[in-house]
Amino acid sequence: MVVEGQFWSFEKFEGQNPPLLILHGWGRSKEEWIRLGKELSVSTGRSIYCLDLPGFGGSSLPKVKTLGDYVELLVRWLEYMKVKRVGIIGHSLGGRVGLYLTSHHPELVERIALIAPAGVKSASLRRDILGIISKLVAWIPEKLRRKLGEMMMDEDYRNSPSLRNLYRVVVGEDLRRLLARINCQVGVIWGERDLILPIKLTKLYSKLLPYPTIKIIWEAGHDPHLTHYELLKRAVEETWI
Repeated sequence: MVVEGQFWSFEKFEGQNPPLLILHGWGRSKEEWIRLGKELSVSTGRSIYCLDLPGFGGSSLPKVKTLGDYVELLVRWLEYMKVKRVGIIGHSLGGRVGLYLTSHHPELVERIALIAPAGVKSASLRRDILGIISKLVAWIPEKLRRKLGEMMMDEDYRNSPSLRNLYRVVVGEDLRRLLARINCQVGVIWGERDLILPIKLTKLYSKLLPYPTIKIIWEAGHDPHLTHYELLKRAVEETWI
């Protein structure tokens, strides 16, 4: 489906409104969420959309300059699909997109389930040291400064050379300032052993979100939908049923 020049790939499971929209993580696709989408359509009775975010899976790579531009593509897709209100399930990058959408378009979002959302950056001593070096040592050659800059970036950036421009646009900003603006029900789900986004970040979400419910999936990492599916499904259903 093409909406204003942007090609979208998605899977829909028919049900009642308001629908649920599942948004995947960085470098992933809707395929990881098809099973959950299908089963949620049965257990909740809702329509479920499993969507490839722009630049991933079967959706085309967009030309955007800000995270706001990126999220507006999703707003226009929802308008095209005649979805006036939606529940969001967002993993990692999908949680980041969901947070931004919810804070800027509260009229569109009924409630949201965030699975290890990439919204708030964790402190990194390594990143801080490299940042200080790159800024203070002016005589470092430009090529080496760029290399230091890449080392400061997350693993997703280093492993996605074709998507680095999109990464800078979509993932660079810390969104903690937006959390207090969210006034709908929020479920935050985290794997106990997440090595990409550590579990300690739940303290920030618990502090900054007005109405959070925090659920921990013990022994799970960053991808509980792949390693602890039944526990993840139960945690998500508890948000919607």
